[in-house]
Amino acid sequence: MQQINGYSKEMKPMEVKPTEVKTSGLNYYRLEEVPAAHGFFTRHGGVSKGEFSDFNTAYKTTDPGAQANREKLFNAIKVNPDRVMILSPNHGDNIVFIDDDLEQDDDRVRFETDAAFTSVRDIYFLVSAADCILLLLSNKEFTFAGAVHLGWRNIVNGFASKAITAVSKKYNIKPSEIIAGISPSIRSCCYIYENPTQKEDPFWQPYLKDLGNDKYSIDLTGATMAQLYSGGLIDDNIFDASICTSCRNDIFFSCYKQGYVSGRFPVVIGLAKEFG
Repeated sequence: MQQINGYSKEMKPMEVKPTEVKTSGLNYYRLEEVPAAHGFFTRHGGVSKGEFSDFNTAYKTTDPGAQANREKLFNAIKVNPDRVMILSPNHGDNIVFIDDDLEQDDDRVRFETDAAFTSVRDIYFLVSAADCILLLLSNKEFTFAGAVHLGWRNIVNGFASKAITAVSKKYNIKPSEIIAGISPSIRSCCYIYENPTQKEDPFWQPYLKDLGNDKYSIDLTGATMAQLYSGGLIDDNIFDASICTSCRNDIFFSCYKQGYVSGRFPVVIGLAKEFG
């Protein structure tokens, strides 16, 4: 069952209903089962206009309102911006560990980083997305917290299992003790292309469904789940927000639904019991 390229229907995360939280004009969802403070924020409550409307927090963007939105985010959750590292993913496999307290002159943006973790209390990570999976990791003992950005390019390179292995070694934790939360992201119900490039890639065969007329749906969640199992996580510690960003483009940004030029909604996680 637990094969990275062999998906089984038994391999399913625990689908849970996220808790909706409202604070200072912003709405976000959290998974109560994930111990670290975190939130999947909706696209509403910001100042951005047009394609970016309206709570876009992307770091690489032409949107003039993104910086103001990030400031509103930090104020709403009562987090000091100097305690936040902003991740700027590039669909690669770079992993950053922040295990010393932040200095005043630290670079607050980590370019070309798709995963970051910390063992220092009250350090937070911000990463913005619009369809990709944001995998949140922590444990009951509150040893660490962090996030993994997963798009189809780094999923194919086994990045989820690489992150699990790296965390386990760094913090001397058994993979079976790690708790994972899967963010709102695009699901196979909507992630459909005609003759996708993945069609010719052996890796993707278990995660493609032939819909006829040369159209295929792609199951990013299934591929991620296979890697979590391969890395040693167990069913009882994997929780899925079960929200498709394309289906719910009314509350989350979706590049698939809107086009690449769109906003990115923020996901925040930190080694704290709660925000503030």
